Amino acid sequence: MSNDLWRWAAPDGQQRRVRLDELRAALAEGAIAPNTPVWRSGWKAWQPAHEVPELASGAVAAANGVVPNIPPPPLAMVAVQHEFEAKSGGSFAPPAPEEEPPPPPAFVPAPTKATSIAPAAPGSGPQLPSNLPTAIGLPPPPEMAAMVASAKANAANKADPMIEELSGSMLLDAESSPGPVKSPFDVGAGGGPPPTDPVIRDQRDSLDDAALPPMRRPGLTLLLEDLQEIRAGRQPRNKLLIGVLAILVLSVFISLLALVVSAIRGKPSEIATSPSSTPSGSAGTSDPPSTTAAAAATTSAPPAVTSAPPKEEPPPPDTSAALGDCKLAGDAHVVGPRAFLPGGVEAAPVPGAIALGFAINPRDGVAVSVDPATINITSTVRGRALGGDARRVSPVMMQGKLAVVADVDRKMDKLLGRRVVATSPPLDVGVAENAIVWAPHGSGSWAKLFNLEGEGPVEALRAVPLAQGKGIALAFRRSGAVFVGTAKGDSVLSPDGSLARIAGLGPQVGSPAITSSGESVIVAWADRGGAPDPWQVRWTKLAPGGAPAPPKELALPDGGLGTQAMSPSLAGLGGGRWLVAWTEGPVSNHQVRALTMSAEGAPSGEALSISPAGINAGQPQAAIGADGKGVVAFLAAKGRISEVHATPVSCSGK
Repeated sequence: MSNDLWRWAAPDGQQRRVRLDELRAALAEGAIAPNTPVWRSGWKAWQPAHEVPELASGAVAAANGVVPNIPPPPLAMVAVQHEFEAKSGGSFAPPAPEEEPPPPPAFVPAPTKATSIAPAAPGSGPQLPSNLPTAIGLPPPPEMAAMVASAKANAANKADPMIEELSGSMLLDAESSPGPVKSPFDVGAGGGPPPTDPVIRDQRDSLDDAALPPMRRPGLTLLLEDLQEIRAGRQPRNKLLIGVLAILVLSVFISLLALVVSAIRGKPSEIATSPSSTPSGSAGTSDPPSTTAAAAATTSAPPAVTSAPPKEEPPPPDTSAALGDCKLAGDAHVVGPRAFLPGGVEAAPVPGAIALGFAINPRDGVAVSVDPATINITSTVRGRALGGDARRVSPVMMQGKLAVVADVDRKMDKLLGRRVVATSPPLDVGVAENAIVWAPHGSGSWAKLFNLEGEGPVEALRAVPLAQGKGIALAFRRSGAVFVGTAKGDSVLSPDGSLARIAGLGPQVGSPAITSSGESVIVAWADRGGAPDPWQVRWTKLAPGGAPAPPKELALPDGGLGTQAMSPSLAGLGGGRWLVAWTEGPVSNHQVRALTMSAEGAPSGEALSISPAGINAGQPQAAIGADGKGVVAFLAAKGRISEVHATPVSCSGK
């Protein structure tokens, strides 16, 4: 209701009361900052104005310097009428005592509009109406658990200890969500809210611009006035401006003289460039651009323009060349002494190395690049999971440098279950308006790829770049089935074919893995008919834009524990060949193994024992570089914590 009384707090902590329509008008006109704390009766905490749905339009408009067409606030007749009825003893019951809010938080007012270079007109500064009460920060709006998984489906999970870990789920309910893993390495991790930066209280006691000193006139106006004084034979008022102008004229004259001398000598002047910082912050060099003399009037013919030969771009890697069978290249090494189990581990090839991403606690992600031959860590990058616990930590290349992206499930994000894709540059996929959508990385604008039909939450969404051509391939699970689709394009994606549904053997399927090799897309997942049946790995392949082939079961090779195959991971080897890694074995005695598969889907070479005997391992991720060197990373239980291990593999040329 527009007549409800709100409160807002000034930077010095003073509170004022205001109606909703008056508060909207004050925000839209820039009278108060967009991040001003507001509060209304029934709330437990203050909330910044720009995060309140009822005030979002006014706060955003003020922050962008735009004042929407909001009519002036009506007269405060409602409050006067209530006061009259209370004093006159009318039929209305005496008003209940007003609820007092908690103390407002300290804040620094955000700027509302860009500063103008023109002098401010009298009375044009942000002014607060004299009768404007105040507002306090809202309690956060009620949490909306969109696409929450069914509780009935999770009921069977408790009774069955062999059910696959559903850590790839976007939104898990309270029954199925694993709690934070506390470890002796994790002092205070997840035990409370993340540390926040200290808030500096604003020193201004008033928002009235009348207390500020008057703005000086622009320097150009003063300069013109001084020139008029000189012309009239009087002393200028501001001699500094005249000196600056003289220096500028002298500099231009010297520059023109240098160009003329250079043209007469027949050599173009060169502008030397020094190493500068690239947008990503790394030092970079650029070829010094050459410029020709502009004094054509002083010479009969201008000097020839010299230009550096264009740089030859390195040829793209030949992804069609198939690698050979993969073999072990060494023993497993610990690359992360602690890991947040629900975040898992991710692996991706980067120039000259293999990058691994994992979370060390619910809010901190790490990306490390390792030498695939020695598993020595060559660089480390850290990042924060903002807005929730890390669901996936992906190593990506941004502007030529290794970066880390911690995916979280933000309830107020426009893309539900947003996940990053390691394209160049990276992009995001997620769910919006009952459709699978894509967006530039970190952007709030998105475009649809595939409409969703039926019911159930979208879980374990994963996408990879296509090996041949521009585009991505994606897969996810929903309501006991695996869905797969491809999209084409470079900077703008469009669907390539339709979204294919692959039914599971029973009511539950595991998180799908996906990769691209040659002109094929391969998808693998854990599947079983029911609770008594063991888990098995099934896979299928398809061409971009085409329909998937009937799924096949991965026959477990001899030499392993032989039961309960789950948590597959895929890595493309080119030419349609691929490496599959999986977890097998009973509870508390899992083992990670891997196997090379031919383009026809037949085993090629010997099975690899990735994890050593005597440790409980799982959730592998494989990555192979263009040179055939790679790693298979996995999580290993060590007491109450998890470690990240990596085993080197070598896939020789075929």
